[in-house]
Amino acid sequence: AVVSTQSTGSAEEGLREERCAKVCAGTTGRGRTNWSHYNSAGLHVTVDISKCGFVSVPTITTALEGSSSHWTHNGGSEVYSGTATSFETYIHAVNSDLRGRADEYEWNMEWIAVGYIC
Repeated sequence: AVVSTQSTGSAEEGLREERCAKVCAGTTGRGRTNWSHYNSAGLHVTVDISKCGFVSVPTITTALEGSSSHWTHNGGSEVYSGTATSFETYIHAVNSDLRGRADEYEWNMEWIAVGYIC
């Protein structure tokens, strides 16, 4: 069978064999996420998805997960700079300082990627 994608602007355009489609999921892990601060109200993380083996940019869905307060922040579902091997995301806090909170609240990125491996 042949799978057709209808998105525009994605590396997944065109027809591919169904055997080449793959769903891959993961997490950066509670207490293991390598957050960096881009300002006092923002965090950044680059997520490695290279073990999935995608040959082009997959469709990536993300969620910010943790033990507390992650629902009060913006950006947990936005994907930046997606490639076949990684993506980035930014978390922004309104009216609060995030320094140290991400680790304290065990925040991590959970993700699902759907793409092609051949």
